[in-house]
Amino acid sequence: MTDDAWANFIAQLDPAALERERMAVHGDLDSERPGSRQDHEMRFAHDYVREDYWARARGDVQTRAAELQRADADRAIKAQQDEEIEAAIRSYSQRHAAAAAERKAAA
Repeated sequence: MTDDAWANFIAQLDPAALERERMAVHGDLDSERPGSRQDHEMRFAHDYVREDYWARARGDVQTRAAELQRADADRAIKAQQDEEIEAAIRSYSQRHAAAAAERKAAA
């Protein structure tokens, strides 16, 4: 572009229109405002991606996976213990009911 063409281009620009365009918020005005729900969600998503990236870069992903496996194992053990407790209660109740029935029949 020659100097004359550049000078013509600059002369055609409206500074007020340029400033309006520069400061304009595009799209839904409320959704792009700082502090809006969409802004908060975008920032949260960005933080999550950033933390995930750095965890992977540091090798913390294996640590996190191990924590999740331990939590799953703990839940499985708790469920097994709960089932065993419930079975013991049923067995006790059945034995107690059978003993009561025998006493009643003997009387």
